[in-house]
Amino acid sequence: MKEIDKKYSDLARADLFDDLIGCKLEGDISISIEKSEILNAFNYSGDILRGNFGGDLCYQIAETVFETCIRLTRCLFYPVEARTIVLQGNEYSINAEQQLKVLRTNLNMLKKLES
Repeated sequence: MKEIDKKYSDLARADLFDDLIGCKLEGDISISIEKSEILNAFNYSGDILRGNFGGDLCYQIAETVFETCIRLTRCLFYPVEARTIVLQGNEYSINAEQQLKVLRTNLNMLKKLES
């Protein structure tokens, strides 16, 4: 399963760097979100990570936002098997609703720290 997890993480990351061009929502997705919201969060957090701006907490939250964008992309644009991640050898199911909530919460915290 770890290989499948890596495959979908790599694909999602590449698609995010390509502005999600050509990505279409999976048929079972019922949440409403614009690609631009994901891309803005991905680019914002990526800028912080690349520039090493802010303190340790800011950097950690930026990492979380960046990874959550990847996970959300996996949930929205890839088959169901992409919704299983491996953390410390354990498999976990993720869903778009949960990832979107985590993304918005952490992005708001990050913006407050940055201001």
